[in-house]
Amino acid sequence: MLVLSACTAIGVVRLGRLRQAKSPIECKTNALHKAVTTRGDALANLADAAGLYFIGKYRSTWKQGAQPTRIDRNAQKVLFSYPLKIEHIVDMDPAVQTNHTRPTLYLHGWADTGRSALLLKALCDVLPGDVITFDFRDRGVVIPKLRHSNLGQLPDVLPALYTLKWAKDTLNLDEIDLFGYSRGAAVVLNMLAVLNDKTGKYDNDLARLQIYAKERSELLAMIQRGCITLNCPLTNANVSANFRFKEFAPNVLKLFSKVARYKIDGIQAIESAEQLAGLKLNILMHFQYHDTIVSNANEAELYARLAKHNPETTYVVLGNNGGHIHTHAALAHSIHTFKKQFGSSYDPEYDEQYHATRALLHDSSVLLQPGEQASTIIAQYYDECQQNQREISEKKSRS
Repeated sequence: MLVLSACTAIGVVRLGRLRQAKSPIECKTNALHKAVTTRGDALANLADAAGLYFIGKYRSTWKQGAQPTRIDRNAQKVLFSYPLKIEHIVDMDPAVQTNHTRPTLYLHGWADTGRSALLLKALCDVLPGDVITFDFRDRGVVIPKLRHSNLGQLPDVLPALYTLKWAKDTLNLDEIDLFGYSRGAAVVLNMLAVLNDKTGKYDNDLARLQIYAKERSELLAMIQRGCITLNCPLTNANVSANFRFKEFAPNVLKLFSKVARYKIDGIQAIESAEQLAGLKLNILMHFQYHDTIVSNANEAELYARLAKHNPETTYVVLGNNGGHIHTHAALAHSIHTFKKQFGSSYDPEYDEQYHATRALLHDSSVLLQPGEQASTIIAQYYDECQQNQREISEKKSRS
């Protein structure tokens, strides 16, 4: 077992599974993938990762941007009873084509903090350009503050919206990118549904944040001018519980709803995907084979619901780089071309590689628009991954 910085948290993972992770080809790939897939080099970046995650150590090409004022921090405590720890990181790396007028708002996963953005930016090459981070109230390293957990529902949506509004007002933004990992990806979709709601259901909650009709329109316009990355999204926590706990799922969910802030009948990302009519969104979804955390159960359904509204700008990347706790190799080989296409920050070297070697990539679904064939294409890809895994096991048993 190895304590490894991955999956937006410092967690305990099986090195063997990550060593089986497929790198698309022998070309530029991120530091995390190289470290965990090269025998004898697994610990190479551990100290570096700890500095990024626990100390908040910046790279030499990063600098601190705008930060919340004391008035902002006091307002956060009144609204949410905790400091959001909003952080704005400015990327001055000359190798990256950075659009400083369009930062990425990063939304972290469960059992994690916003500091994981530094890991993904420095070691995984999936957050090019300027980044804005914040903490959800259940923030924690591996062990979340359970009583505040709601897995992407309204109590998570509201601090995300506050941070989005803070970014717009403080940085005078007209456009922004969103990057959500797991629970954070669920928040992205639920946040969009809340802003796009026409029933008045969320008006009182939004009014507490000084978000009224005009502000809602401005925030939605800002998001529509940017692009969205959903990294191993939590589609429906009830479905994930059924996958993980089988016949015990109803009891687990009932207990969780009592000790935490989760509502079994509350807002879910896959349902929110149906509430985005009228929005013009640029979306990249990244799914991993053998995702044992959120499961692969309804990925094709999520794609279908999102693509129904934006069939020409909804993309899928399929990867086999470790599962939910993955090395981001597949995403790193596609997100830069996706972001370049829509005017955001990107690494030209990754973009050139994508165009030059797409036909050779193991993750052949890079920036794929499956259309009506989504379910079949995803199933076929996972079947291939399963066959490859069997062949690896057979070779090991014979040796």
